[in-house]
Amino acid sequence: MKNTALYYSNIFLEHIVPNGHPENNNRIKFIINKIKGSNFRNLKFRISKPANHNILKLGHSDHYIKWLDELKPEEEIIKIDQDTFMSPKSLEAAKMGVGCLIDAIDSVLEKKFKNAFCLIRPPGHHAEREKAMGFCFFSTIGIGTKYLKKIKKIYKTAVVDFDVHHGNGTQDVLWDNPDCLFISIHQNNLFPFTGEKNETGVNNNILNIPVNANSNSNEFRNIVDNIIIPRLINFAPEFLLISAGFDGHKDDQISQTQWEESDFIYITKKLKSVANQFCEDRIVSCLEGGYHLEKLSTCCVSHIKTLME
Repeated sequence: MKNTALYYSNIFLEHIVPNGHPENNNRIKFIINKIKGSNFRNLKFRISKPANHNILKLGHSDHYIKWLDELKPEEEIIKIDQDTFMSPKSLEAAKMGVGCLIDAIDSVLEKKFKNAFCLIRPPGHHAEREKAMGFCFFSTIGIGTKYLKKIKKIYKTAVVDFDVHHGNGTQDVLWDNPDCLFISIHQNNLFPFTGEKNETGVNNNILNIPVNANSNSNEFRNIVDNIIIPRLINFAPEFLLISAGFDGHKDDQISQTQWEESDFIYITKKLKSVANQFCEDRIVSCLEGGYHLEKLSTCCVSHIKTLME
């Protein structure tokens, strides 16, 4: 049980977006190459299967799922909104991403692995119950949280989202789930322009921590130490899910925060400590954003390496 599982599928390379779109398959290619060059002995690649309709219904309505299925193009790339696009394999990739998370949760609960990372795309944390947006189709982490509660009877799941954009979709799916805790640290006044401090959920189960542009390492770590970790300890989760976005890095042009690779290592170590204390070390992390290819791959591999320690 000492190994970390990495869930991945080549279908993620077949979600095609228009030229110049930041959420393209080079993101996955760079990370895979970086992993291969790291010679991880205790990282075990795992394959999965796409999530079925019943799993997707944990976070979305029948109507929404069927609407997406009916939109699926035969050949071309179609536009869902200003920055979300669907190609012939996009939905299969999105469903595979959810399937990876579900299988990762199962493997960790069954103690086959101590924790897991899901190297997936498209991301999921912007997808709301009835709306695809922000490159996302399904609320991967939201569905995973509901799966833990409704299917696995793990009632106290905490989600920590450190993508630089607010996880509005995860918040939407978990808003009225008082047994779950959703924490998001993100840049203020940035897409999707949600995540204010007064958005607290049905039972104070949502904690939004918006930071100003140019937020630096010191602020990030102070928030981790003095806000995020105490809230997690007070909540005492049984399982921890992570939305791991690396677009807050200082070199990522999609944001203005000044976070560094060492900050992502720092929060991962702190979250592992909480998981050790309350969750029997049970963590599953999913890739969200990150668009500077070199920094994304370096930060992601450092995150995985920290999970393996």
